[in-house]
Amino acid sequence: MKKYLTAIFLFVVAAFTMNAQTVNVTFKVDMSVQAAKGAFDSTTDQVEVRGSFNGWDFGDNKYLDDTDGDLIYEAVVACPANETTSYKFFHTGNDGTWEDDPNREVEVADADVVLDPVFFNREEMPSGDPAPVTFHVDMTHPNQTGAFDPTQNNVYVAGSFTDWGNEAVEMTDGDGDMVYDVTVDINSAQLIQFKFIWSPQHPSAGDPGTTWESVENRTYWVVDGEQEFSAFWDDVDPNQEMGNGNILFEVNMSVMDEVGIFDNAVDATQIRAGFNGWSDSDPEVSVMNQDFADPNDWFLEIPFVQQPIGGEQNYKYYVALADAETGWVDGYERPFSQGGGNRDINFEGTEDQTSGREMYDDVLPNYVIEDGKVNVAITFSVDMTNATDPNVQALPFAAATDTVYIVFEQPAFVFSQGWVDTDEMRVLQLTDDDGDMVYTGTLNVTPPAWNGFEYRYAYSSPDNGWQAEPAGFGDFAYRVRYIEQSGYRMFVQPYSAPMDTWIGQEDKSAEWEEGPSGVVSVGDENFGTPLKFNLSQNYPNPFNPSTSIKFTIPRNGLVTLRVYNLLGQEVATLVNKEMNAGSYDYNFNATNLGSGIYFYSLKAGNLTATKKMMLLK
Repeated sequence: MKKYLTAIFLFVVAAFTMNAQTVNVTFKVDMSVQAAKGAFDSTTDQVEVRGSFNGWDFGDNKYLDDTDGDLIYEAVVACPANETTSYKFFHTGNDGTWEDDPNREVEVADADVVLDPVFFNREEMPSGDPAPVTFHVDMTHPNQTGAFDPTQNNVYVAGSFTDWGNEAVEMTDGDGDMVYDVTVDINSAQLIQFKFIWSPQHPSAGDPGTTWESVENRTYWVVDGEQEFSAFWDDVDPNQEMGNGNILFEVNMSVMDEVGIFDNAVDATQIRAGFNGWSDSDPEVSVMNQDFADPNDWFLEIPFVQQPIGGEQNYKYYVALADAETGWVDGYERPFSQGGGNRDINFEGTEDQTSGREMYDDVLPNYVIEDGKVNVAITFSVDMTNATDPNVQALPFAAATDTVYIVFEQPAFVFSQGWVDTDEMRVLQLTDDDGDMVYTGTLNVTPPAWNGFEYRYAYSSPDNGWQAEPAGFGDFAYRVRYIEQSGYRMFVQPYSAPMDTWIGQEDKSAEWEEGPSGVVSVGDENFGTPLKFNLSQNYPNPFNPSTSIKFTIPRNGLVTLRVYNLLGQEVATLVNKEMNAGSYDYNFNATNLGSGIYFYSLKAGNLTATKKMMLLK
């Protein structure tokens, strides 16, 4: 009997051991297509395998490794023997990316197994041969608004495959449905960038009526065989909720005037945006008005007709210098808040929407390094190790022969320093004195200027020429660093910025600072958007003969509220006294004035706002 029970016990143990047995499975995934598409960055992103063996979570399993840099990642994972294992690959790019359904499966026996490499998401690398790509763009919305006239303009597609506007390809609308089409042969296995254009002439002619889309560059991964790309112009679906309204844009030029690179008495500002073709060809929607009460303030109210509610409007402020030969060759701002990219505002479809009072380039008065304040410096450093990796940099960096530079990308700052603004700027060379691949260099700022810096790194190579980190028109086109502050216009010295790392991608957000640490604002010198300072649109408007003007001030002080006519002449003073912080409502009676447009301007300390009203009798 004992022998029989022992046999049963051994059988149960053996069966349990067999069921609990695991074997090693080597998973391999080819990430080359994801990398080529820009969806995966081998320098920062990680690859995982998740499945039934770990509860579909990362758990205790390690990341897959690519030890030889061939973009084939692999890992050995313990999986239950004699079972079907379900799994998928996952990578951390784009905030986390799973493969599409269905799940992958492998029949695991009782011996270790090494799987063949598979492409992530089952997307194989295309051949690189020419493939027909048909582009479609729906021009219904710009035609509805009256911006695009098909009898006067042609439509084109242009991008990296056409040398942009130089060889733009014309599109046609054969059936009159406002959808323009063209088929272009493009080599596969590449991520193209492009935009749609309309123009009376071919874009290479430089016609001032040439209008590019205001969206960021479109991208498309070209595969083998026939394929199509369709979009609405500027991604505006004409079937979504549309509306009319105004946006009041306001910019303050006090810092640029103080440092001597802009003169409010003779120079002017503009707004350049998608809604005006990024030009001043129509002054009514581009040339800004100077505030009578504060010459540092410039404003322009833009009417919008049948624009998508909640749609994003992109824009930048632009300086129009009276003396075009000064050396400030690029008047477009590179706002710190966007990493040099375009500003944006979502259209509300109301009559009194405002951008808020913005500073040109987002340079606050608190940042100013005053004239005569010498010896303000910042030391930059960059780890160039990644630049030696051909997977990061197509033409790798060679420490023995190449020279590293920092290229400053904010035109206003470049002009303040008296430098020549070029893409191959060599004003600051960085060196590696101890051979650790960390290059450093110190910039001594020439006052008057400010303590914020927009830049990227580059190197000069005798074999490969000039190689620079990529830029672009979107957010975080450039890095942003500031000198730390200890008080109002007081700067920590000596100061070294956090170390950067060479990156072969466009997103610089990991090495971008929102503002200088330490004291960043003092009293009224905070020219960010005040949370409580507000001047409301008068009501009613239009009015006859009286209207109500409401405003809120954030602190005690001298407050003025004045009314001006179109010639800038003051016609009424409603407030001119010391007031406590709070909300107020004043009545303006225009019995003695004639019909027309008037401006009312509120000033409290260094905060100023101006709005327009109409008197109709």
